[in-house]
Amino acid sequence: MTSSDPTRLRLLRRIQRRYPTSESVFRFGSLELPFVRVADPDRVLDEVAAEEDRLERVSGVRASSDQLHLPYWAELWDSAIGMGQVLAKRWGVGGGEWGVRKTERPTSSSPPTPHSPLPTSALDLGCGMGLAGTVAAALGARVMFADLEAPALLFARLNSWPWRDRVRTRRVDWRADRLGEQFDIILGADILYERKQWDYLEPFWRAHLAAGGTVLLGEPGRQTGDLFVEWIAPRGWLLTRHSEKVSTRERPIRLFELQMRTD
Repeated sequence: MTSSDPTRLRLLRRIQRRYPTSESVFRFGSLELPFVRVADPDRVLDEVAAEEDRLERVSGVRASSDQLHLPYWAELWDSAIGMGQVLAKRWGVGGGEWGVRKTERPTSSSPPTPHSPLPTSALDLGCGMGLAGTVAAALGARVMFADLEAPALLFARLNSWPWRDRVRTRRVDWRADRLGEQFDIILGADILYERKQWDYLEPFWRAHLAAGGTVLLGEPGRQTGDLFVEWIAPRGWLLTRHSEKVSTRERPIRLFELQMRTD
């Protein structure tokens, strides 16, 4: 992506001083998004592991898994691509229908349909390099990118640059932080992989989802995803499942759509 904006170029150079990058173009219906990402995520992981080994040799203490910040953000997960496709379909770019739909609990109100009104505000939680939130911003939503890792937020800022007037970034630890605001839609691409995080995520969603809002989660088909369906059922949420085919994998991505029950 070429740009004469000097501020954007400074941001790109800041990123590239630390991380070699590559660029892809993603198409979601009629929406075309250039996207800058880490060129070699494995290299980032190796660097984190090497630094942890160095610190252990110095201190004699191995960091716990909670303290070790593994660079999950540096990988562009298939779930984010699937969520981008779904957002574009839902908000009328390129048309089309959602994938296979299965509502887990009957309700008197119908699930939202394609071409539903655009949510005013979106939270991309655990945003990584920001693909899903960038799609939401391109479609007109005000977006907060939230991630525990500061480098992820730099990429999210860069990738959403054309819509920077309606984008914010914030470092967030969903285990402890509260934002003091609510959102029409909360996006989470591949954030259900660790069971112990659900006990923090569920109250976080509850605190930050506006009335009538939606939590949309992308999940690639892990066993933890199956367990999540059972775990969330008694906690006051209406769960609707969708599937979305993406070109980067054979099996479709699963989309879990959560809304607070009102009955």
